[in-house]
Amino acid sequence: MSTPCLVVLTGRGTDRILSEGGSQAWRLNYENAKRYPYCVCVQNQKVHWGGADNEHHHAFMIGRIKEIVPAPDAPDRYMVVFSEYAEIDHPDAWPGLRNPVRYATLEEFGITDPSVLSWTPMPPITVRSSISPANEDEDKDGFGPLTIPEAKAGLALGLGVPETAIEITVKF
Repeated sequence: MSTPCLVVLTGRGTDRILSEGGSQAWRLNYENAKRYPYCVCVQNQKVHWGGADNEHHHAFMIGRIKEIVPAPDAPDRYMVVFSEYAEIDHPDAWPGLRNPVRYATLEEFGITDPSVLSWTPMPPITVRSSISPANEDEDKDGFGPLTIPEAKAGLALGLGVPETAIEITVKF
């Protein structure tokens, strides 16, 4: 019997995932993803904003999915919240796909029985995302271009004011 899992290619390292409570900010099909019991995190060393601390393309963590919720600062993206996690080291775990989210099975990572892994409860959340994941793409380096409405929405959220209180001036 195979065990389904969500797989993400992430620039976030172990410490950041633990401090945020899971993996984020993903563009994924919520209806599909909510049916999966596990999430395998594969390291992406090609980005420099997430504290990547594992070897490139190594699966380094499996999270038992507690829930999938809207990402804290990212409209139209999701956070995969973990109830517990297990550290692993499975090399060559990414097949080179452009989309950083895929659906697989734990058997692809050499795990036939997840109950034998050393599961650790997730620590209390200590950090909310310090940069706006709405403009982070896991498959590119850094931030993408912003529109004025996106900038206003992000500033309003960060400052705790309505968007109507934000005025942006651009000088050329």
